Amino acid sequence: MLEQILELIKEGKSLDEIAERLSLPREEVEGALKILESLGYIERVELGSSTCETCPLKSVCPGSCFRFKGQIYIVPELNLSGQK
Repeated sequence: MLEQILELIKEGKSLDEIAERLSLPREEVEGALKILESLGYIERVELGSSTCETCPLKSVCPGSCFRFKGQIYIVPELNLSGQK
């Protein structure tokens, strides 16, 4: 299940979309995201911690006045040794 969730995150699916696609409760997907984050497979993006130029939502965001109330996760690039 964790691998499926990771693939859906890579596709840009939201938490609700992942839950629906896998027929899982939202809370179970939230728990899986925390596990993936603790294992280093995903990183939660802290809103307000970067400028618009470095924001992963830059291509879809209407501007700095946009206030997203959810959580955003990214899959970091790994080198061949498995390190970030």
